[in-house]
Order: sequence, then structure tokens, then C-alpha cells
Amino acid sequence: MQRFSILFLAGCLIFITGCSDDCNLENPTVRLVNFGTAKADIQIKTSGGNTENINNIQAGSSSTARSFAPGEIVFTIAIQGVEIPVVYHLNVFFCMDYTVNINPDNSVSATGEKRD
Repeated sequence: MQRFSILFLAGCLIFITGCSDDCNLENPTVRLVNFGTAKADIQIKTSGGNTENINNIQAGSSSTARSFAPGEIVFTIAIQGVEIPVVYHLNVFFCMDYTVNINPDNSVSATGEKRD
């Protein structure tokens, strides 16, 4: 009976660890997609206070995914031919992949997916 209990507990432990998320507090990623009317230049203020720039994202194209520390990221997006830049705030979390879209009307939205 004791042998059965040990095997049962070992099986439960293997099942629980086997079903856990593969993501181990990995930083989130963000990819920018431009469905807008013209090329965009994007300034990104990260949660750590650093600033990065991604320039010349042509309409109909996207950037590569970039990794950031979790927290609030502020995007300032200048779209060619639009006078006022769009400022977009996004809270990002561990183990998530985000896509920030410049929409056809030059508004901005985001979606996120949990990473496996």
C-alpha cells in the first residue's frame, strides 16, 4: 500500500509539472503593424524609462517583435500626413506577446496572446 501511495504521489507531481506553463516569467514582446494611411515613426518609452525608436514602418508592413520588461509602455506614433502624433499606453505582462496596430483610420489598438 505504501508503494502505491508513493507511485500515486509521483504520478500527480509529474502530471502537475507537465501541465504547467512553459513560460517562466519571460518578458513580453511587442510587434507593431501599420494598417494606417502612411509610414509611421514610433517612439517607445519602456517601463524601465528607456526610449527606443522604430522609424519608417511603411503602410502595410510591420516591425519585428521586440522584448520589453513588464509594465506600462508608452508609444508616441507619428504618421506621415497626420499633424498630431497618437499617444498610446499599453500595460504588458510576463509571458505575453502583443501586437500594436495602427488601424486604417490611423487610430491605435492592441491585442495580446499568452505565450505557451
